[in-house]
Amino acid sequence: MTPVRRRDFLCATGAFSAGALFPALAAWTPAAHAQAADYRALVCVFLYGGNDGNNMVVPYDDYASYAASRGNTSVTLGKSELVPITPKGLQRYGLHPNLASLVPLFDQGKLAVVCNAGTLVAPLTRADYLADKAHPRNLFSHSDQQLAWQGLLPGAPTSSGWGGRSVDVTRAGNATLAIPGMVSLSGDALFTVGVATLPVALARDGSLGLSGSRGSTEGKIRYDALNRILEADRDHLLIAKASDVMALAIQSSDALSGALDAPNAAVDAAFAGTNSGLADQLYQVAKLIAARASLGVTRQGFFVSMGGYDTHNEQRGEQAARFDELGPALAAFARAMDAIGAGDYVTAFTLSDFGRTFRVNANAGTDHAWGSHHFVLGGAVNGGAFYGRIPNLTMNGPDDAGDDGRWIPTTSIEQYGATLARWFGVPAAQMPQVFPNLGAFAVADLGFLK
Repeated sequence: MTPVRRRDFLCATGAFSAGALFPALAAWTPAAHAQAADYRALVCVFLYGGNDGNNMVVPYDDYASYAASRGNTSVTLGKSELVPITPKGLQRYGLHPNLASLVPLFDQGKLAVVCNAGTLVAPLTRADYLADKAHPRNLFSHSDQQLAWQGLLPGAPTSSGWGGRSVDVTRAGNATLAIPGMVSLSGDALFTVGVATLPVALARDGSLGLSGSRGSTEGKIRYDALNRILEADRDHLLIAKASDVMALAIQSSDALSGALDAPNAAVDAAFAGTNSGLADQLYQVAKLIAARASLGVTRQGFFVSMGGYDTHNEQRGEQAARFDELGPALAAFARAMDAIGAGDYVTAFTLSDFGRTFRVNANAGTDHAWGSHHFVLGGAVNGGAFYGRIPNLTMNGPDDAGDDGRWIPTTSIEQYGATLARWFGVPAAQMPQVFPNLGAFAVADLGFLK
């Protein structure tokens, strides 16, 4: 194969996209076998489009404050529709009716709500914002805010996410078996990319990119030919590094395929009757966590996602359909973690582009906003409680960036993420490596994890 054709082949297989990162990945080798008690996993559930947290968590005892501002619209949830929960030390709130499957987890102390979280440069008041004091750039832009939530460092020489940087610091994965510390079931995502480590992206059904049986004569010929291709032209540095990444992918494929193909009755039972795209992704995550000992990992990060939260039109039906997927999928995942004995070692959490306006638009939907509420789920969660502060729901009020109910966040993504990263194992001294802007906030740990 000529160098040009070989380069085309490597580009087609995706090997070039991560070639420059491979040397750093190979620079460390964690322990080959995990101790179950030391295992920790973070599972990021990204809700693409900008979820309306105002209809996810609603005042129940103070329902009048919600109804007065949201008005008599098709988006407004009736009090009788809400499923009440009682956060520690607070009056009652209600979850959206299609999230009812999460209420038992809240009552059991396995689910917490992080209130009015968003992207911030520093703590910001309404007066500060109106005076144009420092705030994130390109607010209300899907692409920019997705990158900001996932951890992009503005002006940094390397684009990476805070999930990947947490994996860097904790040396997650198992380099000996080519098990990466970060796995995505939702394609390429900035959150998963570290400065020094590579993620692996699997299809949503858990299948791996390299297919074809090696048991047949033809399959062995193809496999041997591929290995010969990867050994050619190694005097070209870029080609050699791209070949290394492809070889790593093949080795990783062998190890992960065994974990995904292995039957697991406990995981199957936990997800029985729960059928959705998000459930499929979380099912594969559960299978990989169940194989944690055989994979030899003590730290793992996972990324899953669902779309459809950009509800500019007909929000009531659209968001209800999304929550009808989100609630049951998270509940099934929690059952699976308990069933395989990993409930205390796995924490799942939601992220989203931004919240949505409290004001309902002319199309029975809502528009791009800022702060919003998020769920944190797992046996290590100090659950049954709210963390942060629910905003004042008065439009043009003290927490509004304007007059449409775009809540200025009172909890930053740095605080939210740092609380998760601390539990994951990122030492305090290295936290600025993961969250360089964390020092701008007085509280670095929100306390929602044990």
